[in-house]
Amino acid sequence: MMEYSLREYRDSDYAVVHEVYSTGFREHSRAIFVMVLRRLRVQAVLFAVFLALLELSGSLLTAMLGVSGGLLAIRVSVQCLLEQGVRLGLSEDLQNIRASYMDPSRVARFWVAEVQGILVGTVAILPCVEERGAWELKRITVLKRSRGRGIGKALCQTAMEFAANHGVERVVLFTSMAQSDAHRLYDSLGFKKETEFVWPSLPARLVNFLVYKYAYKVGVRTEQMLISY
Repeated sequence: MMEYSLREYRDSDYAVVHEVYSTGFREHSRAIFVMVLRRLRVQAVLFAVFLALLELSGSLLTAMLGVSGGLLAIRVSVQCLLEQGVRLGLSEDLQNIRASYMDPSRVARFWVAEVQGILVGTVAILPCVEERGAWELKRITVLKRSRGRGIGKALCQTAMEFAANHGVERVVLFTSMAQSDAHRLYDSLGFKKETEFVWPSLPARLVNFLVYKYAYKVGVRTEQMLISY
């Protein structure tokens, strides 16, 4: 297994960081689509559409086309949702990574993971906008081909060590309902899920796209985690 290394962000990483972020965000398209289709309410609506069209038209083909149209609408909504998320991230902290994270006067930092000199993962931490007094773990991404090596955990541990060394007491993060592997990682690190909410956008409301908020109290658990690291 090829070794990986972690280091702080450099300006030369800018374009690759954007690519890694965009790729990681978009890869959840299929998982979200399947999760939406598994909901009983969605299945009931599609079945009702099928029955209504079959009754009105008397044509099985028309009814099936109607259901296909519904499936296409869900698929398009999911794609719009993900593209919206990518644009939002690239226009916020990732627009100027150095100003957002690498200013020595701020308790904020951005790290990358490399395998054979190729950037394969990222993580960052900075003061949380949504919750005063807390810091937020952000941009936690590892390319699919490099997962299963502990890179994501090492990145998060590096960020948590930084937080502990700077007196941060509470760290939060936000993740989507589709990132089940990430949920297990956060659980293993000692984060606890606090709440969930529908992402405030029209495509998200159409598919009931949930965002989970996790929180972590920096302290004894952090010290134990760093020793194991």
